[in-house]
Amino acid sequence: MKSIFKDKDKRAWLFVTTGILILPFFLGKGYYLNVMNFIALYSIVAVGLCLLVGYGGQLSISHSAFFAIGAYTSAIFCLRYKLHPFVSIPITQCVSALAALGIGTVVLRLKGHYLAIATLSLTIIVEILIREMGWLTGGLNGLPSIPSISLCGLVIDSDWRFYFIAWPVTMLLLLFALNLVDSRMGRIFRAVREGEDIARLFGAEVSKYKIKLFIVSSVYASLAGSLYGHFVTFISPDAGSIMFAIEMILIIALGGYTMLWGAMLGVASLTLLNEYLAGFAEFKRVIYGLVLIIIIMFFPNGLFQGLKDSSGLFFQLVRQRRNNSASA
Repeated sequence: MKSIFKDKDKRAWLFVTTGILILPFFLGKGYYLNVMNFIALYSIVAVGLCLLVGYGGQLSISHSAFFAIGAYTSAIFCLRYKLHPFVSIPITQCVSALAALGIGTVVLRLKGHYLAIATLSLTIIVEILIREMGWLTGGLNGLPSIPSISLCGLVIDSDWRFYFIAWPVTMLLLLFALNLVDSRMGRIFRAVREGEDIARLFGAEVSKYKIKLFIVSSVYASLAGSLYGHFVTFISPDAGSIMFAIEMILIIALGGYTMLWGAMLGVASLTLLNEYLAGFAEFKRVIYGLVLIIIIMFFPNGLFQGLKDSSGLFFQLVRQRRNNSASA
């Protein structure tokens, strides 16, 4: 345990996890518990995307595609082949990892906006396939009656029960990500972000590490999709829409590209923003676009990171002024 909780991030993880697990006893079984479940699921996607974009420097817009792959594949295994969710979910992650391996081998040869366009194309292709392969995916009608997760005869069919599945999984994946970025592999990821030529000078096989990170990040999104499908028991093509991909990019822009904790804060912030924008659904895309432009212009490292840096600079100036006043 000493090697796991060796710094403030890990201690913060333990403190936050404890708080999250006792939170339902104060929230009760109402609306807010349901919202917290969705925050958990989307946080898994956001943390995976933060690893890829923030620490690996690979701008990918394919996470909604892998979210849909996870949701539909697990549902199809259960509905068409009568597999138990605890069997279908692990198999689905293997399928997603193989898909990420094949796709990553091709698209990760690209950089910058070329990579973003390629991964955006993947999202569009997956959405079209879901709509057109109605015999398998249900097409525009979606897939209903997806079985809920069950454990030893206990069916996880309520917000209360699902909470104690979703949040432990989310926090364990966050812990894995925190340890990953502090490992040798994490340092190589950051070196790749700063410059692939620099990473090669130190003997790193850049292409292999980029593919590994793409696979890990994609499996995060896929696992969230699988849990989502078994939680809501219905999925539609909207699960892999471009709008969802844009929301994920906006989330890490809010939270900070290199702040794993910020990714979760970004999810919570966007969830609240969606609540306030419920009456402006027709203009949501425009509002999202404006918010993203403002963040990129004024907070290039992310909104929360920018606010953190600004507050640090403010307190530094205050201390400096006090010291000057004291010396005078």
